[in-house]
Amino acid sequence: MSKQEAKGIAAGLLFAAILLTAYYFMFSQAKAEESNEVTDAMVKQHLEEKGMVMVAKEEYDSLKASEQPDNENSATVNKKEEAVNKPEEIKFTVKEGMTSQEVAQSLQDQKLVKKSDDFIKALRDMDKEMAVQPGDYTLKTDMSSVEIVEEITR
Repeated sequence: MSKQEAKGIAAGLLFAAILLTAYYFMFSQAKAEESNEVTDAMVKQHLEEKGMVMVAKEEYDSLKASEQPDNENSATVNKKEEAVNKPEEIKFTVKEGMTSQEVAQSLQDQKLVKKSDDFIKALRDMDKEMAVQPGDYTLKTDMSSVEIVEEITR
């Protein structure tokens, strides 16, 4: 085999490899996209398996509109929500000799903190376990544990 023949065979193999690579990337992507295509039937079947239903946008809008309260009731509902969301002021007393744990439990009992442990953690983090001052305080239900610690350790 001559040098010229070897170059021709190498060029042919290279050209064939390029053609096969191009064919692979062009047509395998098209098949992959076809197999990933989601149909309405597939969606409906999936929803039924999960115990859900599919409704048209128009039907959804009409259902949503029928659930809307009229303006008078809406104003009443908004006033009630504002009253519920408004923080409540609570008189809180720290008695002489109360431990931090007793203060934390009393705060939880009066719904000023969700967990007494959160208040104790805030006391420890701020290094104020021994700084709780006896007295009467006005605390709000929306205060954080850190804010309560700052208030009762002045």
